[in-house]
Amino acid sequence: MSWPETAEEDAMNLAKQCLWPWALQRLTGLILVVGLAVHFWVLHFSIERPVTFDKVLERLRYPGWVLFDLFLLAAALYHGLNGLWAIIGDYAPSDLSRRVVGLVLWIVGIVTLLIGVHVLAGFA
Repeated sequence: MSWPETAEEDAMNLAKQCLWPWALQRLTGLILVVGLAVHFWVLHFSIERPVTFDKVLERLRYPGWVLFDLFLLAAALYHGLNGLWAIIGDYAPSDLSRRVVGLVLWIVGIVTLLIGVHVLAGFA
């Protein structure tokens, strides 16, 4: 990869780097709106009362619901952590601090996703 020769090339490279996080932030936001509506409907309106652990366990025995919950968890993690990254990127005083915070956010995201996979896999 060569260094950009003009300010326009530099701006285009930056725009390309920022496009995917920006687009995925919007996509995961849409997924969260739809996914949380489905989640809310299923847990609050379609299960007879009272909601018990056994009823939740019965729903989570279906692999489709486990995948739905994992997908919702992944979307929420990406959306939340990418949002934090964007805010921190605006206020971090140095490149080193941004790198450290980025590493911490990656670790938090991966560990949380692995815990979610472990917990939900136990139900399937």
